[in-house]
Amino acid sequence: MGSHRISALLAVLLCQSQATTQTLDLPPRAVDALSRDAIITLITPLPRDAREDTLFRLVTSGNIPAFLRTLVPITAAAMVNGVERSLTYYVTPEYLAVGPDDRSFLIPMTPLLAQRIADALHCTLPTRKMVNDIYRAAPLKLAPSPIPPSAAMITVPVFAQHDSIVWAQRQPVLGSYPHGTLTGGTKKDVVISNRITTDLKTGVPKPVVIYGWHQLNGSAIQPLYNGHGETYADYSHGIRLVHTAVLLDGAPTTVGAVLQDNFLSTLLSDEGAIARPRYGDAPAGIGTDPDTGDRGSLIERVYPNPFNASTEIRYRLASQDMVTLKVYDMLGRVAATLVDAAVEPGNHEVTFDGSGLASGVYIVRVSTGRSVESGKVILMR
Repeated sequence: MGSHRISALLAVLLCQSQATTQTLDLPPRAVDALSRDAIITLITPLPRDAREDTLFRLVTSGNIPAFLRTLVPITAAAMVNGVERSLTYYVTPEYLAVGPDDRSFLIPMTPLLAQRIADALHCTLPTRKMVNDIYRAAPLKLAPSPIPPSAAMITVPVFAQHDSIVWAQRQPVLGSYPHGTLTGGTKKDVVISNRITTDLKTGVPKPVVIYGWHQLNGSAIQPLYNGHGETYADYSHGIRLVHTAVLLDGAPTTVGAVLQDNFLSTLLSDEGAIARPRYGDAPAGIGTDPDTGDRGSLIERVYPNPFNASTEIRYRLASQDMVTLKVYDMLGRVAATLVDAAVEPGNHEVTFDGSGLASGVYIVRVSTGRSVESGKVILMR
């Protein structure tokens, strides 16, 4: 089948999937998942890298509140080459948190972890313009609550202190603005920006770029800033996820494609095109060809892809591990569970039989105790 036909069909299928609400690609929260206080106790003594590995596992295993899973649409419009263009993207209603609905934990993280989570969930981080647009669209705006600067502001106890401050602000208005309402003003945003790679500060070759924390008058406390390194996070940082799939004048495309376009980028960026809209290296994808497809750390390849009845999924383990391999539809529903067991190291192959499923785009997701990898496959009749 020609590449143009495949691209056209993929566009139709994505458009159909986006006619409904976007959701995060996560399993349900387990009944025995750790509570807020248990999470704080667990991560407080850990060094930064171990803490962030733990947080990654908590998020990707589904230990986040239900109200964060359904994304909120934001529509931006602009004149592009004399034509009015409109773009709709989908964002988490509040900043990323772990734990249950009734008492979750807003957790700051480095851009490296934020990007890692975003990649696993088919998301990106916002730009400065998107942060401004999200704040303006938010029905609930809360006043920022800074904590005096100190050496402890990068530690979990201060993270927890600020989380409690925000929680106390949030409780009195829950009746009018329940969780799941688009909310602004509670954190600074970790953003994607040209300043990840340009206009660098002396001694900071790989920065985190932060912006926002809007006051009630609409002005941001934090201007766009890239003076901290990519391993830095303090209590004021928040992570707002944005789904990569967007609608441009009703047709499907991606945040990355828009940001890298010299003209369309004005819909999402006030910095012009952003050639590299992410932190770190892009993850390996799922190959469409057995010889030339990209190879990831877990998924070796899926072939054939597209497929019309079944396809073979090959994955690789460096050591014995618990493996879960599931296939989801574009609404986040489990279409098939192919592996859920301890697996020996080496190469493994399983068959995904789509004969009983509708044509469409599906997500193959492999998770272990160490990492998660996912990508899209296309079922075509």
